[in-house]
Amino acid sequence: MLGSQLAMPILVLNMGGEMIYILHQRLQAQNIPEEKARKVLEDVLKTMYTPVFLEELFKPQDVYTNASTKQIFDKLAHSSIMRLNKTSMEKLYDLMSMGVKYQLLSCTCPQQYLHVTINHLDSLMHLVESETVNPLIQSAATKAIRTYASLSPAN
Repeated sequence: MLGSQLAMPILVLNMGGEMIYILHQRLQAQNIPEEKARKVLEDVLKTMYTPVFLEELFKPQDVYTNASTKQIFDKLAHSSIMRLNKTSMEKLYDLMSMGVKYQLLSCTCPQQYLHVTINHLDSLMHLVESETVNPLIQSAATKAIRTYASLSPAN
């Protein structure tokens, strides 16, 4: 199996973390009531870390096209009561992509990127602190560690 066939989980987990951070900031900036904002983030996180989605995501597979990846995040962003127009979704996706690219370029070895991923997941658990969401996020972290921790830098 090629290491590139394991690229999608770490990419989606990190882009998803960026998406939640950005949505959280935008909800605060727009003075959305705290309970409503929390519900939006919880709904997106529940969908993003559902066991069925994670099981498919962690199967070895070719890297998705940019259009397919964008479609995943469009569906995730709209899995709550929140609605984004096409322009807002494009901006959100561009910001997510830039954040992930910056983090990837800042890492000096593959293990650091796993640390970034686990840090994202840990931060998301503290951001929402939900009895229903946190176990899902923890499951994603466990899958990431099991998948990537034993790989050599050459994979």
